[in-house]
Amino acid sequence: MNRQEFEDTARRYREELFRMYANQNVTPQPQPRPQSARPVMPKPAQPEQPAPPMPEMPRSEPVPAAPVPAAPMQPAVPEPVPDQPELPKRPYTGTIVVHVMTAQGARPVIGASVMITHTTDGEPELVSLQRTNDSGTIEPVTVPAPPPSADQRNPAYFTYNLSVQAQGYYREHSEDVPVFPNITSVQNFDLIPLPAGTDEPIPGGDITYYNRMPQY
Repeated sequence: MNRQEFEDTARRYREELFRMYANQNVTPQPQPRPQSARPVMPKPAQPEQPAPPMPEMPRSEPVPAAPVPAAPMQPAVPEPVPDQPELPKRPYTGTIVVHVMTAQGARPVIGASVMITHTTDGEPELVSLQRTNDSGTIEPVTVPAPPPSADQRNPAYFTYNLSVQAQGYYREHSEDVPVFPNITSVQNFDLIPLPAGTDEPIPGGDITYYNRMPQY
């Protein structure tokens, strides 16, 4: 196609387009009307609704901790005990009770002098000096005694000497009276009256009793 033919074809195309546009009835499109503003009514207030309770969450149980293995025990080392002073030993005692009678025990001797002595290193020591009462007795005398012996056949004891003197009677002695720990030793004296007309003790007329513990 040459230039002339191209121009003719383009001109016929333009003419055809003009005819097509001329034949169309173009009607204007209606414009949308603005809507009238309506008053907005306030919504009535709604009563406040209580918030629904929150559901309780399940409590989780505490998980016990795994046991921790105990450390091996170390042997205890005993601490040195300081030297303590030795406690004093318990003092043991015995008791001596004296009855002074006459007429073979039918009548008490009132006001008789009763002397109790203990010999230490060969020297007599006065332990008690009393007079008998209306019953012919003296107050019980507590004296030292040794600790109990484990051997019942050879019991431990201390010895004491007793002397009784009353006006109108012979003087009597009881030598080596045994006194055991925690035991009451009862000594009975039966005084013998002096001859009629004699009030003072007769020289060499003392009566002495000797106590001897049996030997096993």
